[in-house]
Amino acid sequence: MVSIRTLLLTGALAPVILLAACEDEKVTQAPAPPPAAEQPDPPPAQPEKPALDTAREGLDKLRDAANQALKDAQPAIDKARDAAEQALKDAQPTIDKLGASIGEIVGKARDDFERATEELEKRLNELQGTKPAPSGDPAATLAAPEKLRTDTRAAAKAADAGLGPAYVGVWVASVADCAVVDQKPLETATVITPTTLRRHDNVCNMAETPLADGKATVEAQCVGDGEVETRTITFTLPSPDRLTVSGAQGAASDLVRCHLPQ
Repeated sequence: MVSIRTLLLTGALAPVILLAACEDEKVTQAPAPPPAAEQPDPPPAQPEKPALDTAREGLDKLRDAANQALKDAQPAIDKARDAAEQALKDAQPTIDKLGASIGEIVGKARDDFERATEELEKRLNELQGTKPAPSGDPAATLAAPEKLRTDTRAAAKAADAGLGPAYVGVWVASVADCAVVDQKPLETATVITPTTLRRHDNVCNMAETPLADGKATVEAQCVGDGEVETRTITFTLPSPDRLTVSGAQGAASDLVRCHLPQ
């Protein structure tokens, strides 16, 4: 026999049970949420390129560009080379002729120089003994005449004989240098006849020019190292045994006179 208490308890619980069942049904009947959209996988990380590889790629690109530029310019380069070769070929006869002309001029200048000094020495031999001995510095003495070159001997004799302008003679930087003229190389030695001048490795031909107020300027045709050039040379004599030789560039040499031994 069911007690009244039991019935009451059952009646009280029935709504609760019924409510719970309804909630379960709602849960069962609710649609499932849509699945989340799949995210694409991130691309794999690229390994960082070493700086050396990057530099090499840059150099390769520069090299390719340079090669291409050279390739594009090659026709112009070939054309310019061909034109230069043709111009040289066309000019060769003139070059050969000019070279021969220079050689002839140099040879003639040297021949004129030798001829002038020989003729001067001949004239001096004819005048020998007609002029007094020089009165210059006794220590300024050249080597014996037979040890001297033809123009040196002729220039010294002409100076002692008073033949030609006063700048004629043998001149050096110091008295002690007189003894070594023509005996060893001496850059300062200057040998002057009325129509020639020799200094170191250069020889010049010029017109005899008298002094005016102790000075004379000449236009000399000079030969040195196989070349011919015209030089303007000025001789200045502050005293009979002192000479200043200057050129167009303003360079000057102060020299003393040498004499032949007595």
